[in-house]
Amino acid sequence: MIQDDYRAAIDIGTTKVCTILGRKRSDGSIEIAGVGVAPCNGLHRGLVADSQSTTAAVLESIGSASKAAGMPIRRAYIGLTGSHVESRNNWSRFDVKSGVKVVTQEDMRRAISVASSDVEADGRSILHVIPRSYALDGIYGVRNPLGMHAGEMYVQTHAIIGDQHPIDSLKAAVKAAGIGVSGLVVEPIASAEAVLTEQEREEGVVLVDVGGGTSDIAVFHEGTIVHTAVLPVGGYQFTNDLAISFDISHQEAEEVKLKYGSAAQDARTASEEIEINPRGMDEPLLITRREVGQLMNDRAMEMIRLLMKKIGEPHVKELNINRLVLTGGGVKLDGFASIARYIFQHDVRVASPRGAEGLPEDNQDPQFAASVGILLWGMRNLPRESHISSKSQFVAASAPSAGSGLKSSIRNLLPRKLAGSRESGTPVGV
Repeated sequence: MIQDDYRAAIDIGTTKVCTILGRKRSDGSIEIAGVGVAPCNGLHRGLVADSQSTTAAVLESIGSASKAAGMPIRRAYIGLTGSHVESRNNWSRFDVKSGVKVVTQEDMRRAISVASSDVEADGRSILHVIPRSYALDGIYGVRNPLGMHAGEMYVQTHAIIGDQHPIDSLKAAVKAAGIGVSGLVVEPIASAEAVLTEQEREEGVVLVDVGGGTSDIAVFHEGTIVHTAVLPVGGYQFTNDLAISFDISHQEAEEVKLKYGSAAQDARTASEEIEINPRGMDEPLLITRREVGQLMNDRAMEMIRLLMKKIGEPHVKELNINRLVLTGGGVKLDGFASIARYIFQHDVRVASPRGAEGLPEDNQDPQFAASVGILLWGMRNLPRESHISSKSQFVAASAPSAGSGLKSSIRNLLPRKLAGSRESGTPVGV
């Protein structure tokens, strides 16, 4: 094993936290070493609402992944979403030094640095600045200027920004689990990394990842990203509709959704009766699958129309993209993809994560697209560093109880030597 090859990714969602540890092989392929999944109720629409619950879920997830891989995780790439995430496309001018010369890797790096300084973030945090294309001495459409001659270079970038407060809250919840944050990866970018093909990126595609509390959108055309957005709606809305409409607990509503929910009406099962337990009633109530299905259908139609409105902005609409890729746990609802095809009126496919070998069968599912994508993006685009401890002895963390249990669970997750350092005041991670 080459220790430096191992990186970790943590996807903190509204319903679950998923930690994935993997390494890059010498041939460039990526192999999964361990996966850990834990339920989470500390987020609301992608934002931290209960930091202690979020940290507890992170600890449990990391503990499971560490145990599966046989090595402790000390740092990770973290996924970020929320409606505060926005994007914009910019052109920036960069003068190549010493007149006309061959463009070097350093020139390209400095061009992106100049482009980053040109982003109008309005006091918000710049999360990604991704090069889309270049113009050399008035010649546009250059995708890779490396080795070409130029005296003047323009770079077109796709910048993604977000509010500082939710970013800081997410980082704090992770750091409270004793894990250093090696980088933030916006989840629409991550999901695209895990599910889209090169042909789809080239010909034009809208990617939508429907999670528990948010729906992440990424639009690609001619091989590059042109639009990123996040809607504060997701699969949880289906559960909430059932809970409110039938006055039942959210736990029971989730069970009804998973067992009987469908956005597509089926005459053969429409009259089937379902027993529910409304609050304040002494006896169960019988409803039909038709009633459940109507709620699911209405919500799915509304959600997809909101998504279509989000990609109706002029710079996206003019591209005339006719392909939609759906991923995320929310798209697994029966009939959701069919409604998307009806409204979108173009090609639609449901995608699971790809590009990582050794992913357990249970995780080869649309709901893990962002989790896998965070790891892939980090390995391919962020500086190389080790995310595991140099000491292999560790105790896998268990889910902490509220209050005093949190501190002891953090200590158990760390290597024994480092855990002792934490108590003596020596910081672990960043």
